[in-house]
Amino acid sequence: MPTQPLRFGLVATLVLGFILVLILLALGDLRRTGEALAAFQWSLLPLLLSASLINYALRWLKWEYYCRLLKLPLTPAESAIVFTSGLLMAVSPGKVGEVLKSFLIRELRGTEVSRTAPIVMAERLTDVIGLVLLASLGASLLPYGWLVLLATLGTVVLCVVVVQFRPLAVAFLRWLEGLPLAWRFAQSLTLFYESGAQLLAWQTFAPTVTLSVASWFFECLALYWIFLGLGLPFSLLVATFTHAFASLAGALSMLPGGLGVTEGSLTGLLVTFGAPRAPAVAATLLIRATTLWFALLLGGLSLALLYPRLLTRRRAA
Repeated sequence: MPTQPLRFGLVATLVLGFILVLILLALGDLRRTGEALAAFQWSLLPLLLSASLINYALRWLKWEYYCRLLKLPLTPAESAIVFTSGLLMAVSPGKVGEVLKSFLIRELRGTEVSRTAPIVMAERLTDVIGLVLLASLGASLLPYGWLVLLATLGTVVLCVVVVQFRPLAVAFLRWLEGLPLAWRFAQSLTLFYESGAQLLAWQTFAPTVTLSVASWFFECLALYWIFLGLGLPFSLLVATFTHAFASLAGALSMLPGGLGVTEGSLTGLLVTFGAPRAPAVAATLLIRATTLWFALLLGGLSLALLYPRLLTRRRAA
């Protein structure tokens, strides 16, 4: 398992996150943002964390569903620990670092990374579709916002269609086998495609996209509760649109955890809708703390405390 790049990436992301918090505080006026945070109804914090936990639980159900489709030899407990450990990679560019879960499965069961890595791809794709669907609920709140969302959704659907057009994919893989250097990777790419095509089959889309919409909606609900705690007069529709749109922008930016893009988009949207800058910054800091950074904490604890014990028991058995 690549531990050195993992440590470096996490430290760099933490430093970047800290710098970003300072920038947001400066933009929102440090004193006024502090006053907004102090006035927040902190009794809502358990609700916010519960919403995040429900989000992770629903996403684990989707992960478990994919694992069962590929007939991976994981027990539910092993699956849950591997999934939770992968939350640590929420700060990787585009969350592609969640392929860490494939390395963990390889250590536990010896399954090839190329066989399980498509699960991460399918997770991210269905997450994007779920966010697009949620954001589309309030796309009418912004001029021409629906055009951007429609174009994004069309691109995602096109990618799925290409993957499902087997003759084209097989022809490309065969052509790849004939190249002087690429033939070494052809077998792994073929295995990757076979797994990915199975995970992205049309009959799997209904349950996985439904789970994606439901899971991310709970984070939107958490933002709505933050509005209530800060006294911002915004509806659940506004919370759903702003959080989904900002999360989507952060995901498409491919920056670690969407840092900077997600926060800037969310704060800018809230100010556009009429929120004073300080409460808008406070809302952004709160939702990111109870979603992204809470996920990082859970993933770190799982990888540091639970996974080593699980691996030791598996090797002993």
